[in-house]
Amino acid sequence: MSLRPAIRLCLLLLLAAAPALAGPREDLELLRRGYPDAVRSVEQDGLVLSDGVRLPYDDGRAKDAEQALDAPDLEDMLAQPYPLERVTAEPAPGIHPGRRRVTALFKAAYGHTAQEVKAALVPVTFLGHRVLFNGRNGAAQALERVDRDLSAWLAAHPEARGRLLPLSGTFAWRPIAGTERLSMHSFGAAIDLNSKVNGYWRWSGRGDPLAQRTAFPAEAVEIFERHGFVWGGKWAEYDIMHFEYRPELITKAREAR
Repeated sequence: MSLRPAIRLCLLLLLAAAPALAGPREDLELLRRGYPDAVRSVEQDGLVLSDGVRLPYDDGRAKDAEQALDAPDLEDMLAQPYPLERVTAEPAPGIHPGRRRVTALFKAAYGHTAQEVKAALVPVTFLGHRVLFNGRNGAAQALERVDRDLSAWLAAHPEARGRLLPLSGTFAWRPIAGTERLSMHSFGAAIDLNSKVNGYWRWSGRGDPLAQRTAFPAEAVEIFERHGFVWGGKWAEYDIMHFEYRPELITKAREAR
């Protein structure tokens, strides 16, 4: 075999062994897997939801940073990779994987109104406290698994409890402060831990953001991520108390490794 055909064969073998690059179809499948009760079917260019709403993957509109937050399409929602690595530096401005949310998807997943979401809430014991979390699409079961692993870790590291407790809430039908966008708390799919010590970017007088991020126990973050939650401490607009169930982002991050 001459050198050129041998090189070509090696390249073909390497390409065959390499993971497929993520694209629209892969992203849509991630959403179907993450929210099976919300997605009726995956089409070539988007999703059909269980309530009949059709969501395009790409709505064809160019958006600036604020528009991508206020009116994202599915492509925008999944465009920023969620980092599974521990925080060692400040995220670049505008990097906030998880803050772009297509509200119609989460309404189909968890409930269209406060009353519908309330009807889907189930009790979960979390760090010895009873909280209400959405029972649809695996969210409450995921929080139960976090509690199991986090409780075991805290038994060996009781000094970390002060960073996590008291709890600061799960379900609350409300917009995000300063916006008209519904919070993930509206869907009973987010939990806040000790707002008294864990900072939020809109509050003043909270000191060095990076110091706040690194002061939060990295092991606790990894436990949440293991079970499909993203952490607001990895956003440029930091929300260190905040975890929300976003299995599509965690799965995409794992499969990109």
